[in-house]
Amino acid sequence: MDWHTALRRPLLGDNTAEKQLGRFLVEQMPAFEAPTNVRSWRRERRSLQKEALAKIYLRGYSRKLIDSKPKVVWGPTLRPDKSYVIRKLRYEAYPDYWIPALLYQPARMSGRVPVVLNPNGHHSGGKAAIYKQARCANLARRGVIALSTEFAGMGELEADRQHNNIAFVDLTGMAGVGLFYLALKKALDVLLAHRNADPKRVGCTGLSGGGWQTIVISALDDRITLSVPVAGYTSVRARVGCIKDIGDLEQTPVDLTSVLDYQDMTALLAPRPTLLITNANDECCFRTDRAKPVIFDAVVPTYRAFGAEDRFQFYSNTDPGTHNYDADNRSRLYRFINEQWGLDSPTHDLHRPDELLSEEALNVGLPPVQETVRSIALRRGRQLVSTLRIPGTAAARGKLRRQLAQLIRLPKYEVSSATGFPAPGISGQVLSLGPWALPANFLLHPSTSETELVAIDHGRSAGPAELPAGASNRVVIDLLGTGEYRSDPRYQMLIDTTGHRLLGIRVAQLLAVARYLKARTSADKLDLIGDGPVCAFTCMLVAALEPGLFKTLTLQANVKSILGLIEWGQTYESIQLVMCFGLLEVADVPQVQALLEGIALRQPGRVVPVSSGAARVPIGRHKNARR
Repeated sequence: MDWHTALRRPLLGDNTAEKQLGRFLVEQMPAFEAPTNVRSWRRERRSLQKEALAKIYLRGYSRKLIDSKPKVVWGPTLRPDKSYVIRKLRYEAYPDYWIPALLYQPARMSGRVPVVLNPNGHHSGGKAAIYKQARCANLARRGVIALSTEFAGMGELEADRQHNNIAFVDLTGMAGVGLFYLALKKALDVLLAHRNADPKRVGCTGLSGGGWQTIVISALDDRITLSVPVAGYTSVRARVGCIKDIGDLEQTPVDLTSVLDYQDMTALLAPRPTLLITNANDECCFRTDRAKPVIFDAVVPTYRAFGAEDRFQFYSNTDPGTHNYDADNRSRLYRFINEQWGLDSPTHDLHRPDELLSEEALNVGLPPVQETVRSIALRRGRQLVSTLRIPGTAAARGKLRRQLAQLIRLPKYEVSSATGFPAPGISGQVLSLGPWALPANFLLHPSTSETELVAIDHGRSAGPAELPAGASNRVVIDLLGTGEYRSDPRYQMLIDTTGHRLLGIRVAQLLAVARYLKARTSADKLDLIGDGPVCAFTCMLVAALEPGLFKTLTLQANVKSILGLIEWGQTYESIQLVMCFGLLEVADVPQVQALLEGIALRQPGRVVPVSSGAARVPIGRHKNARR
């Protein structure tokens, strides 16, 4: 078998990478046990709420911003029917990040009346979606004030359609999911500031992404006294077994399951009235047969312990049974609020079709300056990068190495192989490193210790087909997320949810293989090659953390800044493998390069000299650069 053929020969079975990743994820996520000691749970729930806000949803945000009253700009009032009105408004969730909203309220009110926050999900019409207009109009006709908010990426906020861009905010050490949470919190502030709002009757309900928003704000903000999430969530642990249920990054934010999972959030609702609705034939996500055992059955013991089983209800929609918040599901909402709030209103829709307005008619309008998730990340990232300094002393470099290892939560792996180290020649082998089994190709000579270690964004099959110049060994490996070890990005993003770091695991894998090769080939130092921006940065970080392992670092990519990848318009999925929470608070590429002490850095694609702490080499063609 020649080298070219060997690189393209599969070494893993079908879905092996995802199966291994799935096992790893489930092992890292604790199983749920319903709390049944009411006294201890009352104490623990407050602690858990604070921890979730501090470590997940509001990490990196100032107390002043969190607690400040939102700025509100009111627009025209619409009168679709004599029984209620719609007031247009926008409120500021984050500086220069405005949320358009509609306030449905009865035309006549006296005293305190119930209020309901209505976040919407992934529907292109946003707050103008027919099912949402109908629900809010019906609530207003029943004497309830309903606030309908726009969801990021939908309707007038379409510029943020790529929800996974919140990873770019994470990169700056500020929780990207916090922008979603602040939009909810500030909406609740607006709603409860209404002079007729009854603080004892505050509901929240929504479909899909609106259901996800409902469980999060209801679990973490005790001002919500009644919750009706519809087809909105299941546990993260359960999502490992169904990729359709994983959702976007905000549903599985960094470190979530190291603090709590969605069953815990559901238990945090007790003993407040809660109606969970799912759809029996949901083609999107959170179908009844998958979600009910996890999010309802599992939490019943907690409500039972509070003596509040009647306040915890479940409904599975079969008409139409698809992903919906249509008439049947709305009817269940009306019945529930009648029962829990003592209302006396019909349990069917009261609105007329001609009351429902076009998206254009419901547009609120945005100010001339409106941030997006990406622009917030770039603004903060540029500020951070401008303050970073090149470590100029051995002590400073040692400190930065420790900071980077801690930041990426670097695990330590050792390579083991059932078949032993390969014999000279061309071969393929799967290397075991803790929970991982990585495919690698070996080209070994009997009488040399010179060894190249290669990692490639597109995997081994895209590797250098030509043999190395001279008698050098070469090992090409598929790290987690590349080649045969590539998984769906949705599975990979669950790693950071568990408290581990995807980048840290990849760095640890490559370090383990490098140590293994150095010991088995008797190489004094290795030549490390990273092909593509993702593997180039991974290799750079590996060499920076343990420069004594390597004599040269060749980067087949011009990566001058992680922030630059965002500026160039890269998607989260394309650079997911180098995204790490808070990285830009500690270092960017120049700081990492300054740690390459004694390593010759080669970047064949560059046309200007490298400026770093690494040893400089003439710019030109590396002997093993791809032709």
